[in-house]
Order: sequence, then structure tokens, then C-alpha cells
Amino acid sequence: MSLVTKVVQSVFLFMAIGCHAQSGILNTIKVSNNSQLITAISEVKAGDCILLKSGEYKDVKLIMQNSGTAETPILIKAQTNGEVFFTGDVKIEIRGNYNIIEGIYFKNGKRKKTEWKSHGPGLVAIYGSYNRVTQCAFHAFDEIDSAYITTSLTEEGKVPQYCRIDHCSFTDKTTFDQVINLNNTLQKTLEGEPGIPMYHRVDHNYFSNPKKQGNAGGGIRIGYWRKDFGRCIIESNLFERQDSEPEIITSKSQENVFYNNTVKNCRGTLNFRHGDTQVAINNFFISTDTKHEYGGMFVWGSNHIIANNYFQLKTTIENRGNAALYLNAGIEGDEHALAFNIKILNNYFINTNGYAIDFQGLKDRRKERTEQLGKIFQLPHHITLSNNLFYTENKKDFSFFNYENLKNRNINWEQNVAFGSNLGMPKNKGVNQNKIEFTQTNGFFMPIKPFPPSTSKVNNIKGINLDFQYIINQGVRGMPLTRNEVGPKWLKQNPSTYAETGQISKEIKERLSKLENKI
Repeated sequence: MSLVTKVVQSVFLFMAIGCHAQSGILNTIKVSNNSQLITAISEVKAGDCILLKSGEYKDVKLIMQNSGTAETPILIKAQTNGEVFFTGDVKIEIRGNYNIIEGIYFKNGKRKKTEWKSHGPGLVAIYGSYNRVTQCAFHAFDEIDSAYITTSLTEEGKVPQYCRIDHCSFTDKTTFDQVINLNNTLQKTLEGEPGIPMYHRVDHNYFSNPKKQGNAGGGIRIGYWRKDFGRCIIESNLFERQDSEPEIITSKSQENVFYNNTVKNCRGTLNFRHGDTQVAINNFFISTDTKHEYGGMFVWGSNHIIANNYFQLKTTIENRGNAALYLNAGIEGDEHALAFNIKILNNYFINTNGYAIDFQGLKDRRKERTEQLGKIFQLPHHITLSNNLFYTENKKDFSFFNYENLKNRNINWEQNVAFGSNLGMPKNKGVNQNKIEFTQTNGFFMPIKPFPPSTSKVNNIKGINLDFQYIINQGVRGMPLTRNEVGPKWLKQNPSTYAETGQISKEIKERLSKLENKI
């Protein structure tokens, strides 16, 4: 079942393969240089396709003011996907609605430092609604601090909604700021009305970017603060050595959904950072080597659903506490908000070299903060764990759970199975310790006998066309994604070697050195 809002589904079901092959395209305008392209952009109307002849478009600056419609979008497309290169001092603004950019390769950039900043508009800045960027590649574009793609508020404060970023590749970004920023406020603010829901969809993309020093920006940021509504869908993406910073994705708004993503050999975690009522379903958190320390999820806040996910990590992150899933200790509603009232259902924790779940994430650090603020320190509480599977072939140095002070925490166990290591807590009738038989496919484990999924009742999120109950009742499904299943179809070879080797090239090393000198 595809995770798509009703409106996005109606707009974006098609995949453009040529102008008139595209649904709703009535007229084709062919261009072969910057001047022709800029003229065409100014004159384009609903139903037009601007077809770019193969070649380099250096220092191109496009401000797309015009709008298509749901039935007749405006399409800006490479004649042959992947053979149109935007290079040099590039700037793309999509200010109209129902525009599609397809098949462009962004590389060899050289923007002016004075015109850009971290947390400002991105290389491609989307200001309008119902817009789409698809089948594009962004590789080591330049040394300017900015995101590659942003949804950005207009000067009047209007928030773009229902945009889609799909089948793109993002590799070897070395600068400050995330790869993708989705915004419904200009900045973090505790005052005023909540940011309105965005309903964006980010799907079938490929992320692989080397580690930077400090809090320099990861793969995706959604919103700025816990009172704002995201309602964005992050679906079927592959994060492979997405190592930019410890937050692979930082979800800083309410009611976002993460479905069927694969996080492979990543030196960080998917973070429910700010905002309650977030959902993670059927994601794979895996490692295939022991070159570095790898992560799963870190959870702040309340009312989350964590269901049908698969964790298999050969190493875990020591300075976080060596776990696949961390539940944050601390203060309710704080900058580092306490994790509580959470449903953890139908997850598989297999051969993880660390705790499966840390029920007191960063406890000592959070205690220190609590004392500084004069607040009440709490451990995560009101946690329901139902029909989860915990298994290790060889007993490790870690118990399954990092768990202390059981009194008054309301941690409820129902029909879980754990075998191969110590529980790390007193025996519980909700945790069966019988042996489990598995089949293996390419190193991944599935129980031979069907493992009954939880039927714990869950609620849907307004405006998202997804039946959480139906999906969760199916249990873990599928296998980790591969690069052939994501990114641009035309990009046959990964432009970066980092994902495969874990090593950075001389050029990228020099760029990272410059970044470190800024910190």
C-alpha cells in the first residue's frame, strides 16, 4: 500500500517519460541554451513542456512564476534524462504551482558565497504548492552552505504544501545544512500559531553523504519545533552511509510518517526530535560491516507508533548508549523532551550488538540538564510493547534491554518473544523466552512459523490516506531496499564511492577540511 495523501496521489501518479507521453501536456517548447530556457520559463503556461536539449547549462538562474493545474501541469524536462547538466552559479526557484522538474544532473557548482546561507532557501527552492522534483541527481555540487532542496515560505509567509521529491540521488554533500529541508515556519519559535501541515512526500530517493564535524546537517529536516504540524511522508528511501551528522533524519514537527525506508551502514539515527504523534512503520535499520558504529532510532516526545520495523546492527553507537532503539529520558515538553505514551509493536531486533531497547536514553546527560533547569527528571513511561521479537544467535556483552527502576513506569509487555541473551530485567509473563527457528535470505532473518502480529488499536493521522491498523496487522513485510530500487532510473552507476567503501576521495577530503576550519 502506497503512503500517499489523497491530493498528492491524484497529482503525481504519472512518471514523465517524454513531453507528449506525459499526461496533461499539450505543447512542447524545445530549448538548447540558457537564453532560450529563461525566455521559455517566462512565457510557459499550463500544459506546456519545456524540453532541454542535452548539454551543459552553466550559471543558469530560473525563477518559475507561472502555474499549471492538476490536469495540465508545467513540465521542465531533459530531452534525455541525465544528459542535461546544471553547473556553475545555479539558482532555481519554483514560485508557481503544479510545476515538475525532471531529469537534471546538478554538478560542478560554483555559487557565490555571499548570496547563500545555511537554513535559507536551497539550491532548488520550492515556494509554491503541488510541485515536484523527480529523476534528478545532486552530486558534490559546490562548497556553499545551503540545502540542495527546500520547501520555503514566501515573503508573505505562505507555506508550500503537497509537494513531492522522488527518485532523486543526493551524494557527497560536504557543506552545512541538510540535504532536504521542509519548512512551515521561518525558524524555531515557541510563540504564535503552530505551523500548518505541509503534506509533502519524499520517496524513492538515494542518500549517501560523508561525515562532517559537529551539528552540520543530515539528510532531511522536517519543520523546526514541536508545536508545528508536519504531516509529511518519508517513504521508500535508501540511506546508505548517510553519515553527515548523528541525525540521519531530524523530525521536528508533529504527525510525520516514515514508511518502508532502509537505513544501511549509517553512523546516526532516525530522530523523532521534536513533535508528538509520529509514526515509523516497516523500516529496515541494518549494517553489513563493522567499520563504524551504526544506529537505528532515537525517540523524544509522546504518542508515537513504532511498528513492523527490522533492526539488525553489527555495531551500535557507544556515545549514545549502544542500542538499536533509544527512548529519551528527561523532562516532558522540553527541548530534549521525555519519551512517553508510546506503542512499540511487531518489531524485529535481530543479532544487534548492543541493547535492543534503551529505556533510559542518555539518562546521565538528561539528569544534568534537569538539575540545571530546576525541573523534575523522569524516565520514559507508559510504553506498550506488543508482539516484538528479540533474538541473537550468539550471546553478546549486552542484555536485550537497558532498563532500571521499574516502579511506576507503566511499561506493559504483551506477547513478546526474546531468545539468545539476558533480558536485563526481571522475567515477565509478557516476554516468552522459547527458542525461535528462522529462515535466512541474504543474511536477513524471518521466523519459520508466522509470528502473530499485534492487534493493538492505533489511530490514523488526519489528511494522510493510510490505514495504519491495516498495515500494522500485516507485520514486517519485504526486504531492505537496494540502490536499483531508488534514485533516478537513468543513473546506472553511483557517482560516489563512499557508500561502497566507506572511504572519501581526495577532493571530498579537502572540502571537509575546509568545513572543519569553519567550526
